[in-house]
Amino acid sequence: MQNNTLLEERPIARTDKAVAVRTNALSKEFNGRLVLHSLDFRVDPGELVAVVGKSGCGKSTLLRLICGLDKPSSGWVEVDGERLNGLSRQARLMFQDAALLPWKSVKANVALAAPRKSLRDRVAEDALQQVGLRDRAQEWPAILSGGQRQRVALARALASDANLLLFDEPLGALDALTRLEMQSLIERLWLERRFSAILVTHDVEEAVALADRILLMEAGRVTFQTAVSLERPRDRASAEFTSLKETILERILGRHV
Repeated sequence: MQNNTLLEERPIARTDKAVAVRTNALSKEFNGRLVLHSLDFRVDPGELVAVVGKSGCGKSTLLRLICGLDKPSSGWVEVDGERLNGLSRQARLMFQDAALLPWKSVKANVALAAPRKSLRDRVAEDALQQVGLRDRAQEWPAILSGGQRQRVALARALASDANLLLFDEPLGALDALTRLEMQSLIERLWLERRFSAILVTHDVEEAVALADRILLMEAGRVTFQTAVSLERPRDRASAEFTSLKETILERILGRHV
């Protein structure tokens, strides 16, 4: 049964780079199979929400609906108080695959996302500076490591000036050390810019490390949520961190009472 506290109204502290997201009875059907079931939830301005769950539970479908890449079978999405009809101008989706154009330089790949052509070079350079790759601006994507390509993809998302960043397992293919570095980078940029964000991940530790709130999806429904009140930067070795991680893992595995 879906947790109705997902819809509770809470005080909202707006920031310049933040929008609210609401879904209302959101459902999606593929070939006669219901992937999302009348889903209601909210993301407050400036909030970073992590969505966890087993493969096939509807996490990625939810992100595609929120950015407008797919259309709902029923229900709707609101971004910043406006019902979504087509692609969202507020959102940017970052995938596990960096999806860089191999025939364009690193800088050119980032510049493609800048909303104003006249400022593309400066915006791209600034975004690459933020992810620590300004010195690689003129290089080709093919010579970068996997972690560096994902940094370029993150820079591209930042260059778009989006108020809502959607992360669909963007770190899933990285080695453990690079993944930790990217988690720290995403957290730092989020703290600096305070955009709203939704992170889909299979990594529960990643969710606890980054999120303000964690939602668990099962078979197209949100079945559990919890706030993460741990101070930042989070101590992954602390008893509180470990306890919360184990609680969520037990729910995913169906072991909770």
